[in-house]
Amino acid sequence: MAVVGTSAIPSFLTRSVMAQTTTAQAQGKKLVVIFQRGAADGLSIVVPYREANYYAVRPTINIAQKEVIDLDGFFGLHPAMLPLKPLWDQGHLAIVHATGSPDPTRSHFDAQDFMESGTPGLKATTDGWLNRALAAEDAACKHCNHTSFRAVALGSQVPRTLQGKIPAVAIDSVKDFSVGGQNPAAAPIAAGFQSMYADTVNTVLHGTGTETLKP
Repeated sequence: MAVVGTSAIPSFLTRSVMAQTTTAQAQGKKLVVIFQRGAADGLSIVVPYREANYYAVRPTINIAQKEVIDLDGFFGLHPAMLPLKPLWDQGHLAIVHATGSPDPTRSHFDAQDFMESGTPGLKATTDGWLNRALAAEDAACKHCNHTSFRAVALGSQVPRTLQGKIPAVAIDSVKDFSVGGQNPAAAPIAAGFQSMYADTVNTVLHGTGTETLKP
């Protein structure tokens, strides 16, 4: 998701993200995880519109058959999901329907926590499944080099899925990312860095520092 908006990202962040993306492409692996915390009704997102019982048991909350965007003659997308249809047609989108947690809890918050930890029914887990996946990747690749933006979360804090021993970065918006954030008090810090790099006689440090802090 971050790479899509590289035109709005500061140059140093763009290079880091693109470097990590290049590595991922070489390995054939790219992963974007979107977790809808407010929950979603799967039977309204991907509608079994050819199933007669669907309309029988959902007389007031069904998606009208004439509004459904057909996928395979049985299932179809909610009309608001129209932008995803080309991905389906190109074979880039798969839908896993009728899935759920094996834990019987009826607590939305516990279920959400188990989804992010990846250990349904076990509340003592201290890390997230995505962080453990990164750790497993490191274990399989002893000499892999990663940028500081290997794992980036768009939000005010690192989500449960990314919490753990592998470092992850949380930012509200890639457009607002800068040294010290948006706090006016941080401006002298950035200016200090710029001055240090500008005055250095080391050509590499001078060039790299100037490029890093460039808006």
